Amino acid sequence: MGTGLSASCACGFEAKTAVGGARSNYRTTCNFPCLCKRCNGMVTANLIATPPVCPDCGSTDVVPYDQPELIGTRGTVTVASYWMQHELGRDLVLTDGLYRCPKCEGMSLRFVAYMLFD
Repeated sequence: MGTGLSASCACGFEAKTAVGGARSNYRTTCNFPCLCKRCNGMVTANLIATPPVCPDCGSTDVVPYDQPELIGTRGTVTVASYWMQHELGRDLVLTDGLYRCPKCEGMSLRFVAYMLFD
């Protein structure tokens, strides 16, 4: 099961993204919000793909939002998670904390879950 997320920042940045996959593709698809360092945008990339690719510009220089360089403050509540120990060696977790905004580059981006999909 996957989770639809909205991301927003006080600077006005807003985006929709997702964590996980659907029942039909969970073995080959693990969508997760990433920062593309080439186009400096938030994208949803398949982390099972080797390497993950930015769907906008084709770059492989993408950083998942669970990486320390994109986390300003870890929150106390899990907004979305996806078990990927076998495939990636870690569970993917986003909290109600603060993350790096691709627009203003401040650590003021927040994720909120708005739907579950299967």
